[in-house]
Amino acid sequence: MSYSILLSGCGGAGRHVAKVATSSGRAEVVGLFDPNVDQIDKARVLYPDAATRDDLQTLIEALSPDIVAVAGPDHLHADQTILALERGCHVLVEKPMATTVADAKRMIEAADRTGLEIMADHTVRYMYPWHEMSIAARTGEIGEIFFIQGDYIHDMWSHYSPEGKNHTPWRIDTVNPQNILLGGGCHPIDTFLATVDSPVVEVFAYASKNSAPDFPSDDCYIVILKFENGILGKVYVTSGCSGEGMGEGAGGGFLAVYGTEGTLWKGQLYRRGEKTVTLANTSEDASVGGHGWGKSVIDFLDTIDGKIPNPIPPRIGGRTVAICEAAFKAIETGQPQTPEWF
Repeated sequence: MSYSILLSGCGGAGRHVAKVATSSGRAEVVGLFDPNVDQIDKARVLYPDAATRDDLQTLIEALSPDIVAVAGPDHLHADQTILALERGCHVLVEKPMATTVADAKRMIEAADRTGLEIMADHTVRYMYPWHEMSIAARTGEIGEIFFIQGDYIHDMWSHYSPEGKNHTPWRIDTVNPQNILLGGGCHPIDTFLATVDSPVVEVFAYASKNSAPDFPSDDCYIVILKFENGILGKVYVTSGCSGEGMGEGAGGGFLAVYGTEGTLWKGQLYRRGEKTVTLANTSEDASVGGHGWGKSVIDFLDTIDGKIPNPIPPRIGGRTVAICEAAFKAIETGQPQTPEWF
C-alpha cells in the first residue's frame, strides 16, 4: 500500500523521513508545512507537486493525508500530533515526543481515543553500534547489567549562532528555546530504555550554562538514574563544547553497558581474560543523514501496515520526557525525583 505523507517541519529531519518513505516506494509526499520559508523552498525542490499552506490545520483538512510527519520545533510536537490524530492521520513524531509530561499524556490519550498510531522517532536505537550493543546486553552477553551510561556531546554553535551554517532560529527563541537535555539527551536516554527492561524510580541531576552563556537554556547536564531492578545509569549532555564526541565520548558515546560478566563499549564486547570482540554491523541500512531513519521510518510504515507492533509507541516516548522532567525538578529542588512512568 502507498501512503500519502504531509511534512510538518521541512528541515533536515522531515526531509530525511520523506526520503526514506518515498524511496521505499510505499509513500508519496503530498503536503509541506513549515513557517520557515527557506525550509519550504528546500523541500519544494524535492517535491514540487506537494501542496503548501500557511496553516497546518487547513492543509491537513484539504489533503486528508494518511500520515503526518511532525518534525518542527520541539514545543510544537504535542499540539501538531494531536491535531493530525483528530483528523484521521497516523503520526511519526520527531524526538523528543513532547516537552512536558502533561503534553505526553495528552498525546497518549488522543492516540487511545482515535485508535491511530503515534511512533516517537528515536533513531539512535536503530544505529550501529548502539543497536547491536543493546541486543547483546538484553540477551545476556555481559551477565547481569549493573551500570549503563551514555553521552550527547555536540558542539551546537552552528545551530545556535545566526552566523552558523546550520542556524535554526527556533532553537534560541527566548520564549520556547530548545532544551538540550530533551533535544539531545533523549538519544542516550532512549538507548537505556531500549536496553533495560525496568522502570526508572529515581532521578537526580545537575546543570550549568558556562560554555554557551548566550543560549537561553542550560548547556550542560549530568543526570543520574536508578532503575527499579537496581541498575544505575548516568547521562552526560553538553551543547557548548568545541567539537563533537557522540561516537567517541569518554563514556563510550550514546551507550555503554557494564555487566557482571563483561562490558559493551564503543561496539566492542570485553570479557576478562578473553579476546575483545567487535560486534558485527547488522544495521548498515539504518543510517541516513547521520541518524537511524533508514530503519525507523520503515518500522513506522510496517506498524501502520499491521506487520509489526509499534516499536516506540507514545508510552515509551513519554518515558524519556518523564525522565527529563524529573531531572529538571531535581535541579530546581536539589532533591531526587520519581519520574512518571507510562
